[in-house]
Order: sequence, then C-alpha cells, then structure tokens
Amino acid sequence: MTGQVDRAKVTEVSGTVRGLVTVGVRVLTVDLTASWDSAALLPVLARTRAELADDGGSLQVVGVALPEFLAALSDAPLDEVFLVHDAVRGEVSSETRQAISGRRRAAW
Repeated sequence: MTGQVDRAKVTEVSGTVRGLVTVGVRVLTVDLTASWDSAALLPVLARTRAELADDGGSLQVVGVALPEFLAALSDAPLDEVFLVHDAVRGEVSSETRQAISGRRRAAW
C-alpha cells in the first residue's frame, strides 16, 4: 500500500481484503511501509485478522510507523492493540535476528 490512507483508501482496502478472503486467500500480508495515516486501517485489519484466524489463516502487518499508531491505540479496542503489538514485535524480532546474524558473520 502506498500514499495517504484516507476514508476512500480504507473503503478500497476493506473491499479488496474482503474479496481476497471470499476467494479463499488464508494468509495475507499488508505492508504499510510506504503509507501514512495508516492507523485508520486498524478496524479493517483487526476484523480481517479475526476472520482469517477463524478459518485457520493469518494476517501479518509490516511497516507499522509506531509513533503514528500510538495515538490511535489510546482509544482502540484490544484486538486492534494486539494487531499493532504483533506487527511491531515481528519487526523487532526480525531486526534482532539480522543483527545477531551480522555479528556472527563479522566474528568469522
């Protein structure tokens, strides 16, 4: 996803994601790296994550700009909070693995 996430973009993403789930997609990754105001997508992403989990699928969100999302999380329901938590945790874990791997290579 790229650009500003406004009301029209939320509607577009919601329809696209619903269509993907309807045709049987069970594993979905949403990359927010090149977008801003992405916190507006939290309700859509949380709902999609729950629907996919009910069918044994999963939703991964990457590229979360934490400062932007912190303000939105103050009023967010728990499913949205956990969605951001998992996205940030996944990115931190990936960065940590890369740093450790880089140190190991440097030690050789």
